[in-house]
Amino acid sequence: MFNLRYTSKALSLVLFLGTAVWQPLQAQTEPAPVPDSEAGGVQDCGLTLSGKVLDHDNRTPLVGATVYVPQLKKAAVADEYGNYHFHHLCQGTYTLQVTYVGYAPESFPLRLSSSTVRDLPLHVDATTLGTVEITGAHLQEHAQSSQTLSGQELEATRGLSLAESLKGIAGVTTLQTGPTIAKPVIHGMHSNRILLLNNGVRQEGQQWGSEHAPEIDPFVASQLTVVKGAAGVRYGSDAIGGVVLVEPKSLRREPGLGGELSLLGSTNNRQLAASAMLEGNVSKLPPLSWRLQGTFKKTGNARTPDYYLDNTGFEERSFSAALGYTKKKYGAELFYSQFNTELGILAGSHIGNLTDLNYAIARGRPVGAEEVEFTYDIDRPYQDVQHDLLKAKGYLQTGNAGNLEFVYGWQNNIRQEYDLHGNQSTPALQLNLNTHTAELVWEHAPVGNFSGMVGLSSIYQKNTWDYSSFLPYYTSTTAGAFAIEKWRKDRLQVEAGIRYDYKNLLVQKWETNPSTKEKYLDEPEYDFNNVSGTLGALYDVGYHLTFGLSATSAWRAPSANELFSDGIHHSAASYEIGDPNLNPEQAYNFEASVNYFGNARLNGELSLYYNFIDDYIFVAPLPEPVLTIRGAFPAFKYRQTDATLKGVDLSLSYHFLPNLAFSAKAAIVRARNTETDDHLINIPADRLSSSLRYELGGLGSAGRFSGAYVSLGGTYVAEQTRVPTKTVEDFAPAPDAYFLLQAEAGTTVHLGKQPLEVGLTGNNLLNSSYRSYLNRFRYFAAETGRLIMFRVKIPLAFNRP
Repeated sequence: MFNLRYTSKALSLVLFLGTAVWQPLQAQTEPAPVPDSEAGGVQDCGLTLSGKVLDHDNRTPLVGATVYVPQLKKAAVADEYGNYHFHHLCQGTYTLQVTYVGYAPESFPLRLSSSTVRDLPLHVDATTLGTVEITGAHLQEHAQSSQTLSGQELEATRGLSLAESLKGIAGVTTLQTGPTIAKPVIHGMHSNRILLLNNGVRQEGQQWGSEHAPEIDPFVASQLTVVKGAAGVRYGSDAIGGVVLVEPKSLRREPGLGGELSLLGSTNNRQLAASAMLEGNVSKLPPLSWRLQGTFKKTGNARTPDYYLDNTGFEERSFSAALGYTKKKYGAELFYSQFNTELGILAGSHIGNLTDLNYAIARGRPVGAEEVEFTYDIDRPYQDVQHDLLKAKGYLQTGNAGNLEFVYGWQNNIRQEYDLHGNQSTPALQLNLNTHTAELVWEHAPVGNFSGMVGLSSIYQKNTWDYSSFLPYYTSTTAGAFAIEKWRKDRLQVEAGIRYDYKNLLVQKWETNPSTKEKYLDEPEYDFNNVSGTLGALYDVGYHLTFGLSATSAWRAPSANELFSDGIHHSAASYEIGDPNLNPEQAYNFEASVNYFGNARLNGELSLYYNFIDDYIFVAPLPEPVLTIRGAFPAFKYRQTDATLKGVDLSLSYHFLPNLAFSAKAAIVRARNTETDDHLINIPADRLSSSLRYELGGLGSAGRFSGAYVSLGGTYVAEQTRVPTKTVEDFAPAPDAYFLLQAEAGTTVHLGKQPLEVGLTGNNLLNSSYRSYLNRFRYFAAETGRLIMFRVKIPLAFNRP
């Protein structure tokens, strides 16, 4: 695969290819009106939107109410039961304008990604309660909790990693390896227990490693959605802790050429970043749309309040391309992306023996930290990762029966880990993972109060290695089938689903005969299968209040690293030993939630969850280190136990004034090893964040500035006092509690007809010295100090009148 190395080449390629595709097709044509859904200018058509128009308080149907969709220039009139219907819709964002005599008119923004049943409640009298944000984080659509990051909230995270971007969602935090590597943690679970869907394709890299960050460019996403808790029925086995959906925006609807350019810079690590996107839709061929995108990031050594962290820079280069052809009854889409990253690892974390390790921990800072200066150079130890993803998607409207969709994905992940010692050009470990995924889903049209889908899925993987046999060669084959059905009537919605998965794991590893000392090829084979289920209910009490209950089960087969690891894990600086006798994990998740939404002042969500995991797999330290030719390394072995994880998530926002709002988020997790009656290791500490935001609106003469805002917030993280004392002995006690002060400001500057969105964000403004319990390098160094980030986003419209 072509490896894009420099940002200038990436941005030039995006602009050159886009112009080359656009000019001959669009020459001498005038911009056409925005096409409706039947013209085929969107990604996925054949969808249905239906529901009831109801009185918000007594839930009686409003016969004759009008539902108008301006994007379609179409209207529907509610029948004798209050039902309305729109057919042959495409993926995208719509506005439902609902009117009825004696009721306040309401507008309901809606992001449509699949056939949807949506009730539209209206309020009596002329009192307008404001816009109901259907796609926002406040409206509860499923009994299982999920939250979405989009719009201005997402833009404020640009420049951060995917995991850092998600920390704004209650119940989500990060597991870090120094300042350069982070991965999401949902309700205390991460890595193999969290699924990431990248543009609808299950992301498959070496995600088992606690220091292996997701190979995804956050600039690709227009929204990030976190589904909390077990979600194995829809997304497959392994989704014990939750799912992260990385969703790009739909391909361009209207004929024309547009795009955006984002530029970022930050203090502390002196990050430089640029991302460009170019997209078009061809007026001579309306069903055809395309997009090109590229991103470059570069940082140098991060700095704590007192010293620089040696070898903690990174460089990322990524690009993607999408092509879609969409008609009313059928369509197809191709998507390709490549993500490249070179990540420096704190030099002071690679220590050859326990004596030096104990000295480094007692010292509290890396040896020689006072002499370290800023540099962009990346030296050993470091990681070099390339991830390629290809997606092919097609859909077909099956008459009035529903919509059939097929998605094929191919991924290739190459991970190279360079040790502190050895040949500069040769990695100590190289892992190559090749993955094929396929999914066929039929979503039937609503039948009465029922809507749902059935599907088949499969995964085929082959893993090989070079230079070091930390993991064996293996092939993995998975097949699954599922069905999900929803029933909705009046105020009650019930959802049920079931799924069956089968997994085969064939391993090839060389062993030594203890008697003859001869090598022989051992090929153990494993077969796993199980059933997952979900049952949930959502009840709309009225007055903006809903209650949700859900019970789900999911399972996860042990991965190859848990079964057969045997050697030095270089980026983790540890010796890891697998257990070939591990059993699959079986998880049972129970959740209750209360959601208050749509009020002009107060919105909030409270969710309580309880997880029981049978045969929970974890890695525990061994009492003695392992001596190798590279030195002595702490040894860890994979083990199993029964465990419980329970907790509370809270999100709350309150508008004191129309332009002054307070928000708060809190998360509490409690996790125990039930066999030994001890705490589990590496569980997030209690966390509380809050902010105050003031909307300034327009500033300056002639509307030169618009959408101006300022916010001030803080995050408090408690000391993790619930650490294991019976089964695991940590190298150092959990760090103290800490408080971080943040601030943000932004506005849109209008230079003639060209808008510029600018933003300024400050983290750890007090330059506090602290350590995070979930940072694996907390033993050696403090966290980064004050960081100020400046962002500029330039929307591009080449056919602006």
